[in-house]
Order: sequence, then C-alpha cells, then structure tokens
Amino acid sequence: MARLELSGLTRRYARGDTPALAALDLDVADGELLVLVGPSGCGKSTALRIIAGLEPADAGAVRLDGRDITHAPPQDRDVAMVFQGYALYPHLTVRENIEFPLRMRRVPKADRATRVAEAAALLGLGKLLSRHPAELSGGERQRVAMGRAIVRSPKAFLFDEPLSNLDAALRAELRVELASLVRRLGTTSVYVTHDQVEAMTMADRIAVMRAGTLQQVGTPRAIYEAPANVFVASFLGSPPVNLVDLEVTGGRARRPGLDLPLPAGVAVPGRVTAGVRPEHLAIGAGPEGAIRLAATLVAAEPLGAETILTLDADGARLRVRSHGFNAPARGETVPVHLAASALLWFDGETGLALRPARAGDGA
Repeated sequence: MARLELSGLTRRYARGDTPALAALDLDVADGELLVLVGPSGCGKSTALRIIAGLEPADAGAVRLDGRDITHAPPQDRDVAMVFQGYALYPHLTVRENIEFPLRMRRVPKADRATRVAEAAALLGLGKLLSRHPAELSGGERQRVAMGRAIVRSPKAFLFDEPLSNLDAALRAELRVELASLVRRLGTTSVYVTHDQVEAMTMADRIAVMRAGTLQQVGTPRAIYEAPANVFVASFLGSPPVNLVDLEVTGGRARRPGLDLPLPAGVAVPGRVTAGVRPEHLAIGAGPEGAIRLAATLVAAEPLGAETILTLDADGARLRVRSHGFNAPARGETVPVHLAASALLWFDGETGLALRPARAGDGA
C-alpha cells in the first residue's frame, strides 16, 4: 500500500486558456478507494493521466509512497491503469494479455505463470485463459484488463471510467465486484467516473470536480447530506435535489407558494436557495410542526419499488419519492410536507452552503 499526494496540479492545453486542471490538492490514503467524479470536461481524467505519467503537469507535484514521481516516466511510477476501452491485444489469448506486462519486465516464466494463475482465480477467468478477446463478453474483457493490472502488484491502481462501455445491468454487477476486489487487494486506488451512482456506491471518499477545480472531498454520506455548494448538491443524488430560489423578508424565506423558516445560527443573505432531497418530501398533511404546502401533480414515473412524482407548487417544480405505485391523479392538487431539518441552505448569489457559525469562527 502507498499514500498518493497531489500538490497544486495544474494543466493548461493552450496559453491563456482556463486551465483544464487548476491547482489540485488531494491526498489518497494507504489502501483507500477515492472516486473522482464530475461532468465531462471537469479535469478528472486529466488528473488521472498526470498521475500515470501520460500527460505532463504545468505546475505541481505527484508523490507516491513519499517519492516524487512528477517527472518520472510511466514505466517507473509503479502504478497500473485500467482504461475505459479495455486496450487488449486481439491476437493474444487471455493468458498472454494478462502476462504481457510481466514479459515486458522480463519476469521469469515460472513466476509469470504463478501470478497469472492467481489473478485469473481472483477474477474468475480460469476457464477463459485460452480464449481471445473477440470470444469474450464486455464484462469478461474488463476482467482481463483488471488482471493485467493486478499481476504487476503496483502501489496504486488508476481506473479511467472502466465500466462506461457496459450495459446498465452489467455495470451495476461489476461495480460491486470491482469495489470488493480493490478492497481485498488493499491497494491505493483512484477511480474516475461521471456516474454519481458509481461514486456513491464504490467510494471510501468522493472528490467532486467542476471546471478543473475541486469542489468538495468527503465520504459519500457527508457529501450527500452536507454538500458544500449548489453544484455538489445537484450533481449527487438521483433523482436530483429540489432547489428553489427565495427572497428573505421578515425573517422568513419566501416565494409564491412557499414560506420557509430560516435556519438558526446562520448569517443569511437577502437571497437564498433552499434544497430538499426527494425522499424528504411526502404527500399528506404530515405531523405537527411539519412544513406544509400545496402542489399539483405534473407527472408520475412508476419504477416498481417507487414512483417519482413531479409536482408544481406555484411555479416551483418539486420531485417526490412515493412508495410503490402510489400516485395522485395528474392535475390533482395535494398537500405535501417536509421537516425543516431536511432543508439544505445556500447563498443565493455564490451558491455556497450556509453553515451555522462555530465558536471561534472569525477570531
């Protein structure tokens, strides 16, 4: 295992352009699975390629296990990368593909055979070693790509959207297997994806990126429950968080159809954005003390175990999770309730989360 440290990593593709990666600082602990997540073009794959040595950094440093590898060639970095497109040699068998990096390092034949057998057993490829990539399914090809990385016994694994070419059902199956495998191996890993479900279900910690900058780092639960800004709140969660812009007047946050109590202990600006997750809204009057509003059903999306309702509250669109196939009639106006504690609050101008002041702040 090894600690991976990124310090001030910056990458520009053209002089004067906004950097693709802007002063990224990030530490990945020994044996940790850290997921870099964000929309296309946010810089997550650029960061991964710099770690692997496939792209230079214009500024900053990369350290692995205390060693500065910023300018080391890829073959000397002791990292193994698993690509989105498998990158298998079509004329080689599964066995030959897995052992290829060992052959390049002139590992003795007996040792190669042992390490390939161990990796194949770990990945369930034992019966496929004599096949060629064209004879494999997408999931099997990705396992071969994993095997080729595993046999090297690197200090760090780098995964560049390895499941994005697979269908939804296989992707769901393999993300469980992949996360379990990485934890069994105990190898420090950085996993890049734009899929927030992969990020939430696989990561020890998530690093959310946007336009080349790091937005927030934390456990999946911490980021989901206490997002640092509107972007993080809206990016993680399916269905996405409900966000409503409000004006602060008379000690309340208001807009047509909504009148919300402001959070205690928070310095509130004149304009705020309130957020609430769909699972924290419910149809009905609710218990005493609940926040209540009336909304009209616009659409219902039955998914079996739940139905996603889209409601209109005087122009504010709200998504609500409803159990099973329970849904009012389209066009029907129904009561909706939520607890004040479920609300997320953001500055209406900056989008930053509004947090209660702590003792010592500003001292």
